[in-house]
Amino acid sequence: MIWMWEATAAAGRLAQLRDWAIDALDGREGEVYLSHQRAGDLVVAIIRSATGTPAPMPDPPPGLTARTPAAWLFEQVHPACATGPDAAADASAARRGDAGSSSR
Repeated sequence: MIWMWEATAAAGRLAQLRDWAIDALDGREGEVYLSHQRAGDLVVAIIRSATGTPAPMPDPPPGLTARTPAAWLFEQVHPACATGPDAAADASAARRGDAGSSSR
């Protein structure tokens, strides 16, 4: 499972929010990205977990964000997370809508 966490930095606080997000990963597998938008600078964290659902990011300290951060949970579908000789065929069958009816 993969969490995407997104926060708009308060004016002039992008570097601090970025540094906080990196520290907030706290050893979990993930990446931090920056995006510069007209509506405000964004910090985005992608948090991955192969063994279960990771917790989303904690609340940032007051004053670092322009509004409440948002988080979405995603399930990776391509490339398939499953391993083994049948994983690719099962993923193709699922995309076609005929899971379980492969001719193996």
